[in-house]
Amino acid sequence: MTGGTPAVGDGAVAPPPGDGSYPAAPGAAPPGTASPAAVPWVTRRPPMIERRAGSVLAPVAAAVLLLAAWEIAAQFVSPVLISSPQQVAAAFVDEFRSGTSTSALAISLRELYLGMGIGLAAGIALGVVIGRYRVLGSIFSPFVNAANATPLNVLIPLLIVWVGISSEARVLFVVLITFFPVLLNTAGGLRNVSRGYVEVGQTLGMTERQLLRKVILPGAVPYIFAGVRIGVALAVIGMIVGEMEVSNVGLGYLLNFFGTGFQTDKLLALVFLAALIGVVNVLIVRGIQARWFSWITAAR
Repeated sequence: MTGGTPAVGDGAVAPPPGDGSYPAAPGAAPPGTASPAAVPWVTRRPPMIERRAGSVLAPVAAAVLLLAAWEIAAQFVSPVLISSPQQVAAAFVDEFRSGTSTSALAISLRELYLGMGIGLAAGIALGVVIGRYRVLGSIFSPFVNAANATPLNVLIPLLIVWVGISSEARVLFVVLITFFPVLLNTAGGLRNVSRGYVEVGQTLGMTERQLLRKVILPGAVPYIFAGVRIGVALAVIGMIVGEMEVSNVGLGYLLNFFGTGFQTDKLLALVFLAALIGVVNVLIVRGIQARWFSWITAAR
């Protein structure tokens, strides 16, 4: 070619974009402007280590500030109303040294995990039935919704009549309070599995059992874990309430005893212990999810 701009195919180098000869490439910075990488105030996403450190340091700093404010406030308030963190920690240690809280904790944990295990298993099993089979769902759903809307505390006198003031009554109360959130989340999860996935499985000739195992249950696992996390947290409430109302043993009974005796330091120590049990339960569920169901991004 003689004159004009040489063609790229002739071995000449194309002029850079933005010099007026060729249009700028899509996304390129206009002539005379700096690229985002060159602008000093453009923020970048912090590295993984920094984000994890921030997620740990922020709650720790908040807890330290809260404890400091609590310690200061306790200096100006009667110990009957609120005890300082030091007094609560000392009462916590004394209770376990004396063995009173140790025996109560052993009884409470045994009833808690027995009732929680039964409630989780029954909730998942019935949730699969109701969520998968519409006819059974239409039969059971009105009763489930009515039972879920009923305050469980009103059932305590009936439980006493049925099984008396015994360990069975407390375990049954934990079962009931754990059962419903797991049931409802499991049933909702199965109903929300994509119909397209199910149809593909049916097209491939899968049996009902294979569909449940390979398509429907994996699709509902995030919902099931969400229900389990709620259930294991509520189970601690069921344990405490059951022991307060239907017991003369366990942590719930001690909470009543210390409350009526205005022993605020021991009362708060047991409150924190009950909260710790709930946190540990949720962490166990999250650990199981992270270990064997790491592909789940929901309900974390």
